[in-house]
Amino acid sequence: MARRQTIGANPLDVMVPPIPAPGELAAEDKKAIRERCTFHLHVDLMDKVRNCVFWTPGLTMADIAEEGLRHALAAYEKKNGGPFPQRKSNLKGGRPMR
Repeated sequence: MARRQTIGANPLDVMVPPIPAPGELAAEDKKAIRERCTFHLHVDLMDKVRNCVFWTPGLTMADIAEEGLRHALAAYEKKNGGPFPQRKSNLKGGRPMR
């Protein structure tokens, strides 16, 4: 026997629209999507970042990280002579081999 829905449509759909599939996003909506990134940083650096965020209204740690990563990536791309090609597989986790 099939289950019956008890309330029909989800009443929250009016307030929170469903998230479209990645291929359905408009160009302006793609920039709003963020992905969680977790990594370890030196304790002194994190203390300075927290102080900066504390004393700068409206600034977030994510803002600082994003700005810093964009700046560093631009320097690496300049050194490379342009953007890096799309990778063919995911990065491998663990300690880098040098």
